[in-house]
Amino acid sequence: MGGEPSTPQSSTPITSTATTPSAATPAPQPAAPAPAPGQGTGATQPGPGGNRTGKVIDRASGTGLPGVNVAIKGTTRGVSTDAEGNFRLQAPDDAVLVFSFIGYRPQEVAVGGQTSLNVTLVEDVSTLNEVVVTGYATQEKKDITSAVTVIQTKELLSVPAANLGQQLQGRAAGVQVLQDNSPGGGASIRIRGFGTLGNNNPLYVIDGVPTRENLNNLNQNDIESIQILKDATSASIYGSRAGNGVVIITTKKGKSGEPRLTFDSYYGTQQPTRYLDLLNTREYGEYLWASKRNAGVVNPANGNPQQAQYGNGPEPVIPAFIVPDGASADDPRVARNPDGTYRNYSIDRFNDPLFGSQRFQITQANAEGTDWLREIMTSAPIQNYNIGLSGGTEKGRYALSVGYFNQEGIIRANGFKRYTLRANTEFTIKNKVRVGENLQLVLAQRTGGFRNEGTEGNGILMAIRMQPIVPVYDVAGNYAGTLGSNLGNAKNPVALLERAGQNGYRDLRALGNVYAEADILKDFTLRSSFGLDGTIAYGTYYGIPEPEASEPVRTYSVRKDGQYRYSWTWTNTLSYKKTFASVHNVNAFVGLESISAFGEFIEGFRDRYYSGDPSLLYLDIGDQATQTNRNYAFNDYRLFSYFGQANYSYRDKYLFQATLRRDASSRFLAAQRYATFPAVSAGWRITGEPFMKGIPTISDLKLRAGWGQTGNQEIGDYNAYTTYAADFDRGGYSLNGNPNAYNTGFAIQRFGNPNARWETTTSINVGLDAGLFNNALEVNLDVYERKTTGLLYTRPRPATVGQGDLPAENVAAIRNRGVDLQVSYRGKALDNNIRYTVTGNFSTYRNQVLELNPASPNEPLLGLGSRLPAVTRSVVGQPISLFYGYIIDGIFQTAEEAAAAPQFPGYNDAEVVINGQRVKGVGKFKYRDINNDGQITADDQAFIGNPHPKFNYGLNVSVGYKNFDLTVFGQGVAGNDVFNYVRYWTDFNTFQGNRTKDVLYNSWTPENPGAKLPILDENDAISSRASSYFIEKGSYFRMRNIQLTYSLPKGFGSRLGLNGGSLYVQTTNAFTITKYSGLDPEITLRNSSATGEDRQLGVDEGRYPTPRQFLVGLNLAF
Repeated sequence: MGGEPSTPQSSTPITSTATTPSAATPAPQPAAPAPAPGQGTGATQPGPGGNRTGKVIDRASGTGLPGVNVAIKGTTRGVSTDAEGNFRLQAPDDAVLVFSFIGYRPQEVAVGGQTSLNVTLVEDVSTLNEVVVTGYATQEKKDITSAVTVIQTKELLSVPAANLGQQLQGRAAGVQVLQDNSPGGGASIRIRGFGTLGNNNPLYVIDGVPTRENLNNLNQNDIESIQILKDATSASIYGSRAGNGVVIITTKKGKSGEPRLTFDSYYGTQQPTRYLDLLNTREYGEYLWASKRNAGVVNPANGNPQQAQYGNGPEPVIPAFIVPDGASADDPRVARNPDGTYRNYSIDRFNDPLFGSQRFQITQANAEGTDWLREIMTSAPIQNYNIGLSGGTEKGRYALSVGYFNQEGIIRANGFKRYTLRANTEFTIKNKVRVGENLQLVLAQRTGGFRNEGTEGNGILMAIRMQPIVPVYDVAGNYAGTLGSNLGNAKNPVALLERAGQNGYRDLRALGNVYAEADILKDFTLRSSFGLDGTIAYGTYYGIPEPEASEPVRTYSVRKDGQYRYSWTWTNTLSYKKTFASVHNVNAFVGLESISAFGEFIEGFRDRYYSGDPSLLYLDIGDQATQTNRNYAFNDYRLFSYFGQANYSYRDKYLFQATLRRDASSRFLAAQRYATFPAVSAGWRITGEPFMKGIPTISDLKLRAGWGQTGNQEIGDYNAYTTYAADFDRGGYSLNGNPNAYNTGFAIQRFGNPNARWETTTSINVGLDAGLFNNALEVNLDVYERKTTGLLYTRPRPATVGQGDLPAENVAAIRNRGVDLQVSYRGKALDNNIRYTVTGNFSTYRNQVLELNPASPNEPLLGLGSRLPAVTRSVVGQPISLFYGYIIDGIFQTAEEAAAAPQFPGYNDAEVVINGQRVKGVGKFKYRDINNDGQITADDQAFIGNPHPKFNYGLNVSVGYKNFDLTVFGQGVAGNDVFNYVRYWTDFNTFQGNRTKDVLYNSWTPENPGAKLPILDENDAISSRASSYFIEKGSYFRMRNIQLTYSLPKGFGSRLGLNGGSLYVQTTNAFTITKYSGLDPEITLRNSSATGEDRQLGVDEGRYPTPRQFLVGLNLAF
C-alpha cells in the first residue's frame, strides 16, 4: 500500500459526471459502474499527501481531455492533464479535487483515500460559472450585478490586426471602435457613446497596470481574457479614470503540469478593396473645355478655350509632352541624341542656370491617364509568428512567449513591425505565500509617411489632386511632377510616399508588474503589486529635394525627436472571503493605490545638408543657421487613491455590491484635489425562487440594477496654473535700449484655472440576464443612462484676451442613453455530429449636449477646420459634432428662377454662358434661406447630418463537423451620415486637380436638368462650400471574417511530441455593403489618442482604407 502508486489501469476507477447533463449529450459509458459524485470504489488508502492518479474523459466522445486543470480545493496546488487526459497529483485523504476546463462544467470530487480517480466532464453550454476579472478582484459571471462584457480571446484572434482595438470591432454591445487601418495605427474605442468633450478613450488595465498607451504594442496571442466594464457600478472601483469605461486585459499565466510548447502563425496578403472613379486624360481635357466655355473664359481671337497643355483649339488636344509645356514630338526642345537620350534634359533644377529656359525635366504626357490611386495602392504581405512555453509544478509555474508581427501597407512604403517578449512566473511558498511577475518587452517600428491626420498632404489626397496627364516618371526615369504650366500644385504621390519610406519611429516599451500575496489569516489575503509602463521612442524624418514639384522642398533636411515616458502604479489590497451557514457569501476588499507619471520630449532640426545619404544626416552636420530645437515635459502628474468594495449574496439569489473610491489628483489645486466616487448595485436571481422550479425552460433568470459615479481628469497637467514660455517675439525686450540686442523674455502660454474640479459621470443601469433551454440560449439586456456634469471645456478665446490660451473650465454637461443587447445560442444537430454557436449583439445610444458654456449659451463648440471652416459643431440640445453647412434644394433651371430666389451675392447672380448666351444663376445650386431674410448668408447654415449611428450590431456564427470548423463574423452600423470632405477636391473647381467622372457626366446642362452637380464653371468658388451635397449615408455591413479550420486528429504526430494543432484558411473584410461612395465607410478620427478628436467625428478627409486579407494559419501544441 505504501509503495508505488497504482495506475488507472491497475485499480478500480472512480467516475464523476455532471448532475444536470444537457439533453443533447449522450449518456456516458464508463469502464466501470459510476458511483455517486465524490465517492470511490475499491481504492487503496494512502497516507496524507499520497499520490493520486487518474484520467479525465470527455463524456460525449469518450476520449481523454488534455489540459484540464486539476486543483486541490482551497489551495493553489494543482496540475494539468497530459495529451491523453492523464494526471498525477499529491493530495491528502481529506482533499477535494476540482476539475475545470474551458467549455466544460467543473467537477468537485472528494478524494476519500482513493488512489485512482477517473472523471468524466460534460460540455457546458452555459458561461455562468466563468470567472470574470472585475477590477481588483474576480467574480463568477452568475454573480455579477453590473454591466460587464466578456470577450472570448479565440474570437479576437480570428481577425488578424496589429491593434487589439481593431479586433474588438463588433464583438460587444455598446462598444464602438473607430479604427485607423494604416500599419501600426491606433483605434479609438468608445463605450456607450461620448461622455466628454476631451479624450473619450477608456482606461486600459493590463495585468493590473493602468495605461492609456496605444494597444498596437500588445501581442494579442498573449491575452488570456478581456473584460469590458461599461457602467459606473463596475468601473467605479477605478474612480477618476473610469469615466469612459474600462477594458481589463489579463495575459496568460503558467499552469502546473508538463512543459507545453505552442507555435501559432499566419501569413497572408492584403489588397485594396475600392478605388474612386476619376477622369482619364481625355475626359479631363473635356472637363477643362466645358468649364472654360461655360465661364466665358475663351480666347477672344477665336472663341476657343485655351490652356498651356491642351492647346487652344475647339477641342482639347493631348500633347506629346507636358514639360516643356504642350510640346509636340518634333519640338526642338525635346530633340534626342544619337543614343536616344534627350539632348536638353536636366534634373538639376536648383543648380543648373539654364534650367527652365534651355534645359528641362522633359516629361511625356500620359495620353491614357495615370490612375494615381492604383499607383499608390498595392498588394502587401502580413505575417505573424508566436512561440509559447508554459508549465511548472505546484511550487512554481511559468509562461514564456516570443512574437513577431510584420504588416506592410496597401499604400506603398508604409509598414509596421513588432517584436515581443513576455515572461510570467509565480511561486508558492509554504502554501500561503505567492510571489510572481508579469513582464512584457515590445520593440515596435513604424515606417512611412502616411498618417491619418487630416492633412491634405497625405498620399491619398495627393493621388486625388494629381492630374491624370502627369506620368509617374519622366523620360529619364526620375519622378515626374507639376513643373509644367496649369498642372496644379500637388506632389507626385508615389514620390511623396517613397521618399518618406525612410521616415518613422521606434518604440521600446516595458510593461508589467511584480506582486506578492499572502494568506495572513483565515479568510484574509494581503496583496501588494508594483507595476510599470515605460516607453522610449525615437523618430527620424527626412526632407528630400523635390525638383519635379511646382512648390518643392529644395534642400536635404532632417528632424529627429526622442521621448521617454513612464508611469508606475503601486497597489495594496486586503481581501476577505467567507461563507456563513452555507447561505451567506461575503467577498470584500479594501486598498490603497499610488500612481506617478512623467514624460519628456526633445526635438532637433537642421537643413541644407550637402548629401541625402542617411548615414550623413546627423544634426551636427547640417547648417547651424537653420537649427531649431525644443524640449518640454508633456506628462507630469500624481494620483493617490483609497478604495473598497463589498459583495454579499444570500443563497445565491439576492446579490448586493457596494463600491467606494476616493481619488486625489495633482492636476487640481488642493481645494478641489479630492473626489469621491460611490456605486451600489443589486441582483435578484429569480430562478432561485421556489415558484420557478416548475419552469424547466428557464434555466437562469436574473434582474440587476445599479447606480454609480466615476470621474475624469483628462486635462492638461498644469491646467490649474498659468504657464509661461520663452518667446522672443512677444516676450523679448532690449534691456539697454539697443534694438539689435533683444533679451528673450517670457509670455503667457495658457491661463490657469485654480477652481477646476473633477468631471463626474453618473450612471444608472438596469439589466436582465436569462438562460433558456439548459442555458443553451443566453440573453443579456441592459438599459442605461450616463450623465456627465462639470465637464471640463476650453472655451474659444475671445480677441479681447490677447495672447495665451484659456484653461479648461467645468461649464458643460453631456448625457447618453441607450440599450445593449447580447444574445448567444449553442447547440448540436444531426445526432450531435454538427455543433454550432450563434452570437449576436445590438446596441443603440442617443447623445445630447445638456450644457455648454453658460456664460455664452449660444456659442457652439466648433470642429477642426481645414480648407473649409469647421464642418461640425456641438450645441446645447443636440448630439456632439453634428455636420453644419448650407442646405441645397436643387439646381436653378432658369434665369428667372435664380433671380426670384434669395440672393447669394457673387453666386446666383453670376453669369454663365449657355448655348452662346450669357445668363445669370442657371445651373447653380439652390441654397435654402433658413432665416427667410431674402439673402443667402452665413446665418443660413444649419445642421445637415448626424455622424452618430442609430444602432450598431455584430453577428458571429460558428459551425463544426468532426475536425472542421467554419466561422463567419460580420459587423455593421446603420443610420449615420458621413461628411465626404474628399468631394471638396474631386467635385468642384477649387483646385487644378483631378475630378470624379460625375463632374463631367453628372453636372447640370440643358440636356441634363436632373444632374446632382451644378454647371461646370471655371469661376465658381462658392459651390464647394460646406453643404448638404457633402453628406452621404454611412450605413454599412462588413463581412469581417470567414475562417475554415481543420483540427489535427488526436494522436496525429504523437511520435514527434505533437499534442494537437490546427490548420486554417481565412479571408477578412471579404465584402462591404454600403451606399457610401468614398474609399471606406468606416471613418476613423484624425488621431486616435488626441484630446478633442471626436469633434471631427464622421468627417472623411481621405483616410486609410480597410484592406481585404487572405491568410493561411497554423497552430501547433507540443
